[in-house]
Amino acid sequence: MLRHTAARILALAALPHLAACWGSLGHRTVGYLAQNYFTDAAAQLFEGLINPSETFDVSDAAVWADRIRWRRHYTGGWHFIDANDSPPETCNVNFSRDCEEDRGCVVSALANQTALLLDLDQTRTTRNEAFKFLLHFVGDLHQPLHTEALDRGGNQIQVKFDNRHYNLHSVWDTEIAMKMHGLIHSPGTEGEKVLAKRWAQELYHKHESADFRGAQNVSCDPMANTAAAQSCALEYASETNQLICSYVLQPGLEWLESNDLGGEYYDGAKTIVEDRIAIAGMRLGMWINAVAYPLGSSRLSTQT
Repeated sequence: MLRHTAARILALAALPHLAACWGSLGHRTVGYLAQNYFTDAAAQLFEGLINPSETFDVSDAAVWADRIRWRRHYTGGWHFIDANDSPPETCNVNFSRDCEEDRGCVVSALANQTALLLDLDQTRTTRNEAFKFLLHFVGDLHQPLHTEALDRGGNQIQVKFDNRHYNLHSVWDTEIAMKMHGLIHSPGTEGEKVLAKRWAQELYHKHESADFRGAQNVSCDPMANTAAAQSCALEYASETNQLICSYVLQPGLEWLESNDLGGEYYDGAKTIVEDRIAIAGMRLGMWINAVAYPLGSSRLSTQT
């Protein structure tokens, strides 16, 4: 664990959200799953801009935004939207209320990075980074506590999970998914990638029916313009935020802080986690497909 000076600790304590949405395992899985849905144009865009290799694939691109957020502090607020609602009684997301104009939020960031990726006048580096932000932010939008302001997205709610102490945010980011795969500790980058790739394939085959795709896709066109992309992102966030009231905080803070969440709470949460990752992967694939389509096949990644 990193050792922090007192000043560093105070600075980190002031940040709204510290944990990385879904943890690396979840984000890698979303990235691999999305790749299953890529059209030829989307695959060409990915290959041309990301230039994947044996050591850097779509899953590495999907976790990049978390890797650089500590160096680029201005991107920290791009990973969430702080819904100032009243869970568990009332859950809702209001863009003008919840997305700080100066800092931005995941909804505005997804729209802005989409616009940069579509803009052929931008440098290759800018568009490369925009692509990687997209691969990450769609995943962020599907983690419930990245759409909630209460106690800094659950970071200040201290809980027990399988007799270990965590905050609620980290339980939803990492611990539930880890337990689903029989893990207590991270298997390391390569082990994580193997596991994420296998999980993505399982989810793809489990949810490849037309009924699932139709039921889980929102009826909006994110590529109509930047405002349309923002509207789609807000719809995703609003859908995810409903889970705060219906499950995540539904038992109330007293119950959550007094009970081990590795039992009955986990039993219900694991289905939600799997569904959110499956939906995020599918929507991410469709989002990238929508970006690739208007760019055409001849100018997808030729800018330098």
